[in-house]
Amino acid sequence: MSKEENNSELEDVAMQSITLSGEERKAAYAWLARRDDNTSAATEASFQKWLRDSPRNRRAYDEASRLWAMMGAPAAAVAAGGECRPPVRRHRQRSGFFAPAALAASIILTACAALLIFSSNMLQDWRADVVTAYGQIREYPLPDGSTVTLGPDTALALDFDGSARRDVEILRGQAFFEVRHGLPAPFTVEAGKGRVEVTGTAFDVDRLGDDVTVVVETGSVKVSGSGENAALLGASEMVDVDDGVPGSVRNVDTSLALGWMNGQVSFDRQPVDKVMATLQRYLPARVVTRGKIGERLVSGSFPTDDPEQAIQAIASTVDARVQRLTPWLIVIY
Repeated sequence: MSKEENNSELEDVAMQSITLSGEERKAAYAWLARRDDNTSAATEASFQKWLRDSPRNRRAYDEASRLWAMMGAPAAAVAAGGECRPPVRRHRQRSGFFAPAALAASIILTACAALLIFSSNMLQDWRADVVTAYGQIREYPLPDGSTVTLGPDTALALDFDGSARRDVEILRGQAFFEVRHGLPAPFTVEAGKGRVEVTGTAFDVDRLGDDVTVVVETGSVKVSGSGENAALLGASEMVDVDDGVPGSVRNVDTSLALGWMNGQVSFDRQPVDKVMATLQRYLPARVVTRGKIGERLVSGSFPTDDPEQAIQAIASTVDARVQRLTPWLIVIY
């Protein structure tokens, strides 16, 4: 073996011992997707410079490329039109072929996002005082005599001090509160950039990422955001808090809006991405949409005891297809 070959082998052994960070892996995944979509000379020059900047970059890219290659077979099967079970209606032929490499890039980026989501959930669970699993609904007594019904995949942090402080933070998920009357301290719920204040009422708070929806069944609440604007809600009214700003108050059929407590979720002209985020709470697999499918609007009511069947039905209504690629990943395209 020559000296150069020996040095190269030693370098390979040394590189294999490196533990890559999450940021390094994300950068490699980003370059995979970028090179797939853009093969210009400028992009390639920037990529080569990134590789030269650090041996760790090359290691991260090689690792991501191997994962990409491993995903190539299922991606090609999807791109070739492999049958889904149960079958859904085939989408119209579109201009531009849905390339296996493009789907593989989406899979890798989705897997990376899923890891980040699961890690985020773990951190939230450590902060929380009460947590529910996927598909679990749980009623929980609060220290002040109020009660809360937690939806699936929900995490709450509690801060109660006798009758002086009654604060709840929704770290993620959905919760229905029945608040005890007659105590001096207001009952407050924080959810992202939204805040709900009550003295005694029954209401629901649904947090999907930074989006918050409040529905009042009985009584009244004050909903505020990160600014000075606030909305006052009475019975059978709801409001959305978007980026810390409460929207317009509107009437709502509480039997539909609160149907999740009885095993039914309903949507009225909601984007597919938002609907999937809700159904996501009922199964551990990550659900990802391709292209602009996530922006299409759907309506309907779906039982929560079979979320995958609901996903199939929704995909069919927007002329899309569904493929489960692993036990932890479902793609809608």
